[in-house]
Amino acid sequence: MSKKLKNTILYHNIHSPPSRMCYLTARNLDIDLEIRDLDILKGEQNSGEFLKINPMHQVPTLVHDGFVVTEARAIIMYLATIAESPLYPINDLKLKTLIDSRLFFDATNCSFAVKNFAFPILRKGMKTVPTITRDSLKTLLANLEVLLENSKCFAGDEMTIADFSFLSNVATIKQLGADFSIYPKLNDWYERCRCISGFTENEEGAKMLAEKLAKLLDEPLWI
Repeated sequence: MSKKLKNTILYHNIHSPPSRMCYLTARNLDIDLEIRDLDILKGEQNSGEFLKINPMHQVPTLVHDGFVVTEARAIIMYLATIAESPLYPINDLKLKTLIDSRLFFDATNCSFAVKNFAFPILRKGMKTVPTITRDSLKTLLANLEVLLENSKCFAGDEMTIADFSFLSNVATIKQLGADFSIYPKLNDWYERCRCISGFTENEEGAKMLAEKLAKLLDEPLWI
């Protein structure tokens, strides 16, 4: 039975990888909360009502009984802690620290690389993608392969919230057209993720973002 969080809203956009990781986490923690979609391409995150909640006008944003949590990874750590979930075991310091390190790696590497690819197309009207930007995604995929060298998942052999964080970005890169066959460990991990709650919705959101980017470019998404 899902756990109902009273007076809890997740401000969400399906195109956004950080927002999708929060959706994935809530689904896999079996937490029932209100999901309120904001169309960020139409600027709904800049409404006066939302700016009172998050002056940084970003999704995802979580409001739990009046308490505002911003930044995607802080949100998923918060939700998992509330749920007392083994997906984020706060009483196992070493595993929790490994999960934290993976979350921070995803934030500073995966999210940066994906944003660096998508943002200039969506917001600055760029019609071509610099080679260095494409190469950074390929380097990232190679590094993710290394992280999976000795484990089935990103923080050991069992799924944790770190995997939900990575999945939101990796699904986006896959939908851009990356060939995962040359990254067998990453590809195996991705295929195993198909059984988790919210996988389909996350993949659909990644596909929608890729299709939006493809329409704005004068060249193929992936070269």
